[in-house]
Formats: sequence, C-alpha cells, structure tokens
Amino acid sequence: MIELKAHPNTRAIIEAWKRLSWGDSQLVDGPMAQDYPDVVSRLFIVQRTDVEDYSLRMVGAGIQELFGRELVEHNFLSLWTTSDRLIIKTAMETALSCGSPSLIQATAQTLDGRNIDIEVSFSPLDSGNKQRPRLLCLYQTLSDESALKGRPICRHFITGMFPPKPKSTAPILRVVS
Repeated sequence: MIELKAHPNTRAIIEAWKRLSWGDSQLVDGPMAQDYPDVVSRLFIVQRTDVEDYSLRMVGAGIQELFGRELVEHNFLSLWTTSDRLIIKTAMETALSCGSPSLIQATAQTLDGRNIDIEVSFSPLDSGNKQRPRLLCLYQTLSDESALKGRPICRHFITGMFPPKPKSTAPILRVVS
C-alpha cells in the first residue's frame, strides 16, 4: 500500500525491512546499499522510552546536517508542531502494533520560512521488546535541499499519513466436503 506512494529510497528500505523481518535468505535479489548511496546517512532509530518520549538513538550524518545540530537523545516528537505530534505518535505506534511500516509526508521548514517536502518511514525493529520498542526510520527529502540555502530545519508540518495495511482479523472459513 505505502510502497506505491513512496520515494524509491523509501521503497528500498521497506523492501529490505520485509526481507530481513520475514527471514528471507535471498538478500542478493533485492536492493543493495551501494545502489542507494545517500540512504545510509538518512537513517535513524527511534526508541519509545515513555508515553510521550520517542528518543532518537542513532541519527545519520545527512539528517544532522539538515538540522544543523546533534539529534541523538532528543525526543523525535519535539521536531514536530504541537498539533502534529499526536499524528506522528500514531504513525509510530501503528507501525509497532501492526508489525509493518508506516509512512508520513510533511513539509520541513527553516526559521526564515524556507520549505522542502520530506517523507519519513517507520519500520518496527524488535517485536520482543514491548516496553521499549525501536523503529528503523528513513528521513527522505522529496524536493531540492538547496531551497533551504543552508539554513537548518526547525519544524515540520504533516501533509499526509499512510498507515500500514491492517492485518486481516476476519475469521477464516474452510469448507471440507
């Protein structure tokens, strides 16, 4: 579902996540890191440490360059407007509860009002850690970063959310004759 709307880098990360989480040993058939050289610097890991605290545990250099500062140990929700924080939390929690990636699209803005379009994917990492679950995330720019003129991003405004496809909970009927 979200793969159809996502940037090619985001689709590559989601496909790699699917192969790894489903235990597919055919990793040579999918995208490789060298095919997407700018992806690694845009990866980050978020860990839920409290009800309203989603701490950034690892943040790629490309993201920190866009923000102009170190982001490790910051609450990921603090990067969003107050009105959008519930939607971001919902996107992360939905990915965790469904065990499948979710995606948000947004506008990133500098203090002087310069904008770029971005998308962020959230893919659950460890299903066994219910108290402090982690998400592998990708911060992907969708428009030209030069529009920021070197200014750091300071806030985001959500433009769309694409939750994971819900797992079927319908009863399965099996007819035996």
